[in-house]
Amino acid sequence: MKSPRAQCLVAGFTLLEVLAALGLCALLATAAAGAVAFSLRAERAAQRYGEATLLLPALYAAQQLHPDDAPPAPRGWRLQHNTDIVKIPDDLLQEWHRYTLQPDGREIPAITFFILDDNP
Repeated sequence: MKSPRAQCLVAGFTLLEVLAALGLCALLATAAAGAVAFSLRAERAAQRYGEATLLLPALYAAQQLHPDDAPPAPRGWRLQHNTDIVKIPDDLLQEWHRYTLQPDGREIPAITFFILDDNP
């Protein structure tokens, strides 16, 4: 005669359940880290755009006060200055100052602005 099987009533999780739970935790942690990194990059870019918005009038004023000298580059920014003489339809020559403002990092693209001057 066969003896009835003893049933094991052990409480707990199987290895497969534990591994699935750890995998879900890893996915959640990765998603949270990605969201935080994205928001930090967006905040940094917004900060740089705000700084550039404040720097443009200051650079324009510096160029108008001292047209022969390029304004100094603000701290944490690179400033490139080019001057072109352009002939307009009235046979007048005008001087265009082209400034390219770019942060040291690559958070935002370079901002180029032109200043028209009637000097020559």
